[in-house]
Amino acid sequence: MSPAEPSIGIVSRGVYLPLRRETAARLASRAGLGKEEVEALGIRCKPVPGPGDHPVPMAVQAARQALSRGGVDPEQVDVVIWTGEEYKDYVAQTAAIRLQEEVGCRNAWAFDLVGQGVTSLVGLRVARDLMIGDDTIRTVLLAGGTRNLDLVDPGNPQTRFLLAYSASGGALLVRRDHPRNRVVGLAFHVDPDMADAVYVPGGGTEHPFCEENLGTPAMFFQAADPAALAEYLATRFPTGLVAVARAALRGMRPDYVALRHLPPAVREQVLSALEIHDLRSATLAEWGHHGTNDVILSLDLGARSGALRNGDLTVLVSAGIGFTYAAAAVRWGPG
Repeated sequence: MSPAEPSIGIVSRGVYLPLRRETAARLASRAGLGKEEVEALGIRCKPVPGPGDHPVPMAVQAARQALSRGGVDPEQVDVVIWTGEEYKDYVAQTAAIRLQEEVGCRNAWAFDLVGQGVTSLVGLRVARDLMIGDDTIRTVLLAGGTRNLDLVDPGNPQTRFLLAYSASGGALLVRRDHPRNRVVGLAFHVDPDMADAVYVPGGGTEHPFCEENLGTPAMFFQAADPAALAEYLATRFPTGLVAVARAALRGMRPDYVALRHLPPAVREQVLSALEIHDLRSATLAEWGHHGTNDVILSLDLGARSGALRNGDLTVLVSAGIGFTYAAAAVRWGPG
């Protein structure tokens, strides 16, 4: 970051999790697997949505929490950015505007970002760049919800790696030259050859939903080439996470890793490569996978447990189908 550029600090965070939970045993029954097989995917239990737990309302809950915790009047927010998933309450909805109205950010500009599992970190980059380009922008609210578990067929072995999908709202409130929790590095990477490796075939312009495909596999995530996907997840996926984390750290060694949900074996591989003890990175085995909200949840868990302390260099590391990778290095606390 150039000395002439404004720094960006995380003022506060917010996390909303539904009260209902699904155990590994229950998920195993629905997926036709053994409980041990589900636990090997890094799932002991996970929140599942109840009535009203749609992406925007969950994001609203998280945003209100972040604003309250940060002591920021919603009318002081200059930009509201939706950093949740593409699958939202309605098709072709600008969720950021709905979110903006619900939380009272009446003076803000609002728009949606789509980055699959890395949108919160893309949002940090966009917020910083907006502040560089416009000195009237001081405070940005990043918030989003996820319910991608609706798009996962538990009985499909080709997309078993998505069984951890859960439901949540997550928010980060960031501010120009904030003296705490400064973002000191950002990095991004994509593997374009995997762009169409996993997607939902139905509901788009090529195959609109109709009477013939409702209730069929077209409504759920599918793998275009299952063998190639399995090879990718076993090899390039873990190394991609490590590489993007190192790029954001710029030679520094982290004290805490806010890591997206991973199966235990992959999680151990990534943490070992980053030279981090397991206790300095919150496991999400009892919380599920929340896509872009994983890193916010991990930050929250780390701060609450004391694993993340003032002065620590933390790196937020995520990835999503596409395949796309992102990381942000943050100096936690004052300074």
